[in-house]
Amino acid sequence: MSAPSLAETGLFLDGLRCSGCVARVERSLRALPGVGEASVNHTTHRALVRFDPASLDVQRLVAEVRTLGYEATPFDLDALERPATREARKALVRLLVAAFLAANVMMISAGLYIGSYQGIDPATETALRWLGLALSLPAVVWCAAPFWRGAWAGLRRGEITIDLPVALGIGTAFAASLVGTLEGVTHVFLDSAAMIVFLILLGRTLERGARARASRAVEQLAALAPATALRRRGGVVEKVPASALEAGDAVVVAPGQAFPADGVIALGATEVDESLLTGESHPIARRCGEFVTGGSRNVLAEVEVDVRARAGHGTLARLASLLERAQLERPQIQLMADRVAAVFAPAVLAVTALTALGWLLAGATPLEVAMTSAAVLIVACPCALGLATPAAVTAAIGRAASFGVLLKSGEAIERCAAVTAVLLDKTGTLSTGRLAVERVIAAGGFDDADVLRSAAAIEGAATHPVAEALRAELERRGLAAPLARGGRSALPGRGVVAVDAAGRGVVGSRELLSECGVAIDPDLDEAARQLGTQGASLAFVAEAERALGVVSLGDPPRPDARDAVARLRKLGLSVTLVSGDHADAVAMAASRAGIEERYAGMRPEQKVEHVQRVRAAGHAVLMAGDGINDAAALAAADVGFAMGRGADVAIHAADVVVRAPRLGALADAVGLARATLRRVRENLAFAVLYNVIAVPLAAFGALDPLPAAIAMSLSSLVVTGNAVRLLAWRPPR
Repeated sequence: MSAPSLAETGLFLDGLRCSGCVARVERSLRALPGVGEASVNHTTHRALVRFDPASLDVQRLVAEVRTLGYEATPFDLDALERPATREARKALVRLLVAAFLAANVMMISAGLYIGSYQGIDPATETALRWLGLALSLPAVVWCAAPFWRGAWAGLRRGEITIDLPVALGIGTAFAASLVGTLEGVTHVFLDSAAMIVFLILLGRTLERGARARASRAVEQLAALAPATALRRRGGVVEKVPASALEAGDAVVVAPGQAFPADGVIALGATEVDESLLTGESHPIARRCGEFVTGGSRNVLAEVEVDVRARAGHGTLARLASLLERAQLERPQIQLMADRVAAVFAPAVLAVTALTALGWLLAGATPLEVAMTSAAVLIVACPCALGLATPAAVTAAIGRAASFGVLLKSGEAIERCAAVTAVLLDKTGTLSTGRLAVERVIAAGGFDDADVLRSAAAIEGAATHPVAEALRAELERRGLAAPLARGGRSALPGRGVVAVDAAGRGVVGSRELLSECGVAIDPDLDEAARQLGTQGASLAFVAEAERALGVVSLGDPPRPDARDAVARLRKLGLSVTLVSGDHADAVAMAASRAGIEERYAGMRPEQKVEHVQRVRAAGHAVLMAGDGINDAAALAAADVGFAMGRGADVAIHAADVVVRAPRLGALADAVGLARATLRRVRENLAFAVLYNVIAVPLAAFGALDPLPAAIAMSLSSLVVTGNAVRLLAWRPPR
C-alpha cells in the first residue's frame, strides 16, 4: 500500500515568546494523527506543516495551536499584510499609552521620593499617591494585558513562561503600592510597575518589526512574475492574468518584459537576463526550442513562448519553497539572555515565595510581607538582565549603520559573531555587478578612441549592457558620443550589424565578423586570444570589411576586494567564492581578490547544498550575495549578508544588508558583532552578580523597596553605560 500524499500549508503564529514556545507548538502539531512534518521559525513566527488531508484539515491545525494559547492564521498571500498590520497597530498603541503613563508616574514618584526627605504637605502627598495609582492602573491592566494572558496560558499548561515573573513583578509592585497608599506607608513604588510594562513592550514591538521584515522574502520572490500575460489563441492575442496560464498555452513576450511562466521559445530569438538563476551579468542568447524561466527578463526581441508549467508550479515557485524551508531552519545558537532567563526566572519566583513564607512565619504583618516581597521582586526586576542584550544590540546597530551596515536583529549579531566560514557570490558582491570596458586594443592605423566611437555608433541607443558599457567608457574618457548608425540589426548571442550609406559596421563575436567577411589582423587576433584566456568577454569592432580593434569587457572587482578578503582571514575566517558565472570569469575574480577556493556554474539549489555541506562540517557560515539566485542560500546560512544594490528578495531574505559600496563592510560587521557579544556577556555577568548580592539583602530586610528601586535603576545604568561604549568602536586594521 502506497504512503498517502501529503499536503503542505503555512501558518502565521502570534504569541511566541521564546524557544520553549516554538518547541511546544512543534510537539503538539507533530502529535496530531496525519501530520508528517511540522517546523516553526521563531524569527518569522511562521509554521510549515505537511499533513494528510484525508485525516485532518487546516482548520484543525489552527484549532490545535489555539488550544496552546497562541494565535494561528492560515497562509493567505493576498491577505498577508492585514494581520501583521493590525497587530503592529495594536502593539504601537499599547506602547505609546504605556510610555505616556510611565513618564507621568515617574514624575509623580520623583516628587514623592524628594518630598519624603525634604517634607511634603500630607494632603498633597495623598493626592499624588492616588493620582499615581490612577495612572498606573491602565498601564498594569490594559497595557500589560499580553503579559497577563501569556502568564495565564502558561499556568493552564502547567508551565512557567517568561511572562510569569514579569506579570508577578508588575502585579506585586502595584499591589504593594495600593496597600501602602491605603495604610499610609511612606514609600510606594508605582514607577517600577509602569516602567516594567513600557520597557518590555518596547522590546517586543521592535522584535515584531524585525519579524515582519524577515517574513517578506517569499512574497517578494513570488511577486517577480508579471501579473498579466499576452496569450495567443486561434490567431487572437488577449491579455489574461498570469495565474490563468496553463501548460500548452502560447504567450507573446515583448522586449523589456518578464516571462510570465516557465516555457520554451516557439517563435523568434532573443537575449534573456537570467541573473535570477545564475547571477551572470551578461544576457544569454535564447533561440527557438530553448527553455526560458518565468520571472527572467526578455532583453532584445519579441518572442512567442509555449508554457510548460502553470503558475505556482514553475521555477519561481520552487525557489520560493526553497527559501521558505531555509528560513524555517533554526540556528543552533540561541540568544544568551534567553538561556540565562530560563534559569533565573524560576529562581527569583522561588526566592520571593520563600521570602514571603519566612516573614509570615516570623510573625510579620501582611503589609510587611507584601513590601518585603515587593522589594525582592523590584531589586530582582529583570531590567538589567533584560537590558543586557538589547542595550548592546541597539548600540551596535547604531554603530554599524554609521559605516553602512544594517543589522536586522540581535540574533543576527550573535550568529555573525560566531561565523567561521565566509562564502562570497561574485557578481554584485565581490565585483561591482556592472559590465565595464576593461581594455581596448586597436588594429594598426587606428587608436582606442576610433574603436570606441565606432562601436558606440553601431550599438546606438540600445539598452544592452555592452552598449551601456561603451557609452560609459566614452564619458569616462571625455569623448563625445557619436551619432547612431542607421539600419541596425541585433543578432542574439552574436552581436550587432549596422548597414547604411556609410557602409556596414559590426560589433560582435569573432564568428560574426567571419560571417560578414571581415578579416582580422593576426596581431589583433593573437592579442584577443590572450584576453580570452583570462576570462574576458570580447567585442570585435569592424567598419567597411576591416577590423578596427577589439574591446575587452568584464565585471570589475570592488576596489577594496583584496584588502577585505585579507581582513576576513585575519579574523580567522576561511573565504570561498561561489558563483553561477562561468569558470574563467570566476577564476579571474578569485585571483584578483586573493581567494584560493572557488566554485563556478552554481545554480541556486547548488549554493544551498554547499552552504549545508559547510555547516555540516562544523562551520558557522556567513553567505554574502546580491542576486535573486542568492536568496535561498542567504536564508540557509547561519547569517546572510545582502549587498544593498541587490534584488529586494535577497535583501529581505538576509539578516544583514550592506549599503556601503565596500566589501570590507563584511569584516567590519564581524568585528563589531564579536565586540557586541563580549559586551553582552559582560552585561549578563554583571546582572547576575547584582542579583546574587541584592536579592538576599532584600529577602533579609536589609533593603527597603526604595533603595531596592535605586539599586535596580543603577544596575540598568551600568549595563547601558557598558553597552554605549560600542558607539566608539572602530574596526581594527
